[in-house]
Amino acid sequence: MPAAADHTAEPASPPPAGGDVPAAGEAPLFHERLLPGPGLWLTAVLVGGALGLILVPVNLTVAIVVSAVAIIVALILVVQYSPVLEVTEGRFRLGRARIEVELLGVPAVLRGEEWARTIGQDFEPLAHHCVRGWTRTGLRVEVLDDEDPTTAWVASTRRPDDLALALRTAQTLREGESR
Repeated sequence: MPAAADHTAEPASPPPAGGDVPAAGEAPLFHERLLPGPGLWLTAVLVGGALGLILVPVNLTVAIVVSAVAIIVALILVVQYSPVLEVTEGRFRLGRARIEVELLGVPAVLRGEEWARTIGQDFEPLAHHCVRGWTRTGLRVEVLDDEDPTTAWVASTRRPDDLALALRTAQTLREGESR
């Protein structure tokens, strides 16, 4: 199940006073778009500029227009292909994939060597992965649904502690609603 990730690094608004359960449509518990670092942005600009540079011998005006359009398209593609992670209304969204939080186990925050091992030698072929090379931390959450062939969700995130807290909070809220 693919899922989208939001790469904004702004924390979600705090829960309402009095311990009320947030109503549908309120701010997500967690939202992050996994935008790349400066290197990929620079590469997108350079590739777009190079496309225009090729046309300089033909016509300078055309080269400038093609270069500007190519740079804009490259930057738009970088944003469009950056997944969004979101926890809201009892669902975890990872890119285009979504799953109810009650179908997930306890989130495990992964950093450094542990993260490298999870996406490397301990790679789970049946897990849903949303991994980006420009992040060095992530999260693994086991899927508890017996009918789902996916074993876990593995996600890159720059804020793994915040995502784990949001998932645990959403799971607690769901448990409270079901009683």
